[in-house]
Amino acid sequence: MTQILTSSIALALLLASGAPASAVARDRDQQHLREAAAQGQVMPLNRIIADVRARAPYRDMNYLGGPQFDARQMVYALKFMDGSKVVVVYVDARTGQIVGRR
Repeated sequence: MTQILTSSIALALLLASGAPASAVARDRDQQHLREAAAQGQVMPLNRIIADVRARAPYRDMNYLGGPQFDARQMVYALKFMDGSKVVVVYVDARTGQIVGRR
């Protein structure tokens, strides 16, 4: 019984310690994005979303919001709903070009 309790506590601590690291990485990406935007290195997010939503087949899909930004690749991940399927569209933040889809 004690071993199960100890294992559960250790697992909880391990999981909890990973959350701040991901939050720090996300904050770092957001700071990098703000700096790049201030220097004119990336397109405004609202323009990128509008451009993608205007293209087929995305104009017929619902945009789900909550874009994610990868500072290393300078790519946004935009989520759309196509019927019952989530489609993730990857867009180059510098050019607005779609560079992938999953």
